Amino acid sequence: MEKILNEDEKIRRAEEIYFRRNNQNSLLVDKKSQKVKSSMKDKIILEFILMVNIAIIVFCVQNKDYIFSDEFLSKINEYNVNISSSIVSFIEKIVNPSKESLDSNENSNELINNETLGNVVEETAEETPNENPEIVNSEASSSISEMDMDVENLKNAYSLINPIEGTITSRFGLRESENKNVEGFHTGIDIATEKGTYIKSSFDGIVTLVSNEGDYGKHLKIRCNNITMLYAHCQNIFVKEGQIVGKGQEIATVGSTGNSTGPHLHFEIRVDDRFVDPLRLLKI
Repeated sequence: MEKILNEDEKIRRAEEIYFRRNNQNSLLVDKKSQKVKSSMKDKIILEFILMVNIAIIVFCVQNKDYIFSDEFLSKINEYNVNISSSIVSFIEKIVNPSKESLDSNENSNELINNETLGNVVEETAEETPNENPEIVNSEASSSISEMDMDVENLKNAYSLINPIEGTITSRFGLRESENKNVEGFHTGIDIATEKGTYIKSSFDGIVTLVSNEGDYGKHLKIRCNNITMLYAHCQNIFVKEGQIVGKGQEIATVGSTGNSTGPHLHFEIRVDDRFVDPLRLLKI
């Protein structure tokens, strides 16, 4: 037998039904809102992944001749590097290659640390005015041992080739000359040969700098991991910043641009901020 409700009980029952229905509607609205937010988040993630894939595909297409070569694939196994850090480093250099630690002042004088080598100036050749100097922050005794270690590590990790064949007109290290402009510490080697001779990349890497400013004249830098090689006083340069080049690829021609009185190649090898004697790694 159905219970007969009085007026107060009817009002309470109506209020309970009203609140129960409102709570159910609120839950439905919250669930729909969460579903919409989740869907938007998934869509953004998918679009980002798609953009990254497209960028990778475009890059691979632009450099397909080298990326899919047997030489490149074989070199991947030799580098023994963290792929993720290499990709980040590569992207940073493409976006702003001017932020290399050794490239901050290409057109200023390169000063060798007074505690190590005194106030000396880097040169390209015996007859050449001063090159772009850079600051070396290590003591002479430690530099010797560091170079030995750098040379050993380079020999184990890379198989370098001569950028050109020619005559060594100025070696690496301290030198004296009647011309005060060429006295001091030479941070590379000068190889003299005929103007227009093709210059080859000594190893696989990425072009981090192409410039025609400063005492180096037309010059470029190629980098792999923490190793940088500089080719200066070029006549013509065939590569551009951000481009991947292979060992033996023709990258420029010998010239006499910048502070140079004759055609030659000024060639440097750097490990981080340390200079290495190229003749300890090459046979010229």
